[in-house]
Amino acid sequence: MPNGSLRGMLLKDRIIDILRADGKSISEIYKEINMEDETKIHRLALTGYLWAMADFNVLKEKYVKPSKLYFLLKKDETSIYEMIGEQTANEPPDKRGEEVLYILYTLFDRPIFEAELERAGVTGNVKGKRLDKRERKKLMGKVDLKGLKIPSDSDAYVPLPSASYPALALRVLGNIISEKYDVKRVKKGIQKELDSVL
Repeated sequence: MPNGSLRGMLLKDRIIDILRADGKSISEIYKEINMEDETKIHRLALTGYLWAMADFNVLKEKYVKPSKLYFLLKKDETSIYEMIGEQTANEPPDKRGEEVLYILYTLFDRPIFEAELERAGVTGNVKGKRLDKRERKKLMGKVDLKGLKIPSDSDAYVPLPSASYPALALRVLGNIISEKYDVKRVKKGIQKELDSVL
């Protein structure tokens, strides 16, 4: 299969096309893809591709005995962490961790666990004030994070006093709300309206 394509169609797009109607098992996806001789793909390669698509939050895996089914991940199933991660993906790498920490801290009004930052795509050292063990344990008892397991040894952080990104936080959260609720936003639209009134 040259360059991961199936008769000019990317494998990812073909899988998405197959899963548009409903969830399917690996066997069902494999049969549909291999219906034509020109589009053969090995089952192990397909399985690896499906795992990768699930890791990148394109697909959702669900165990329905006796097999694993794959579904398209709908936009509204994307977590707030992943949405913030997408919105900050182009920020400078040396500042991104600090910025994501600030946005999550502003949004949740509490210290942020390392696992939450990882879910938003932040890895490595985080520029922030680390909570001590006693504070972290107290926080773990208060916070209920649905769909996210926090390891007992996961560090938690608050932004440094010098880290302040209110304009970025407003832009990122505004973009997420705009996307989620299909709100049309025009750059400087409010200012244009004010200018026309004055």
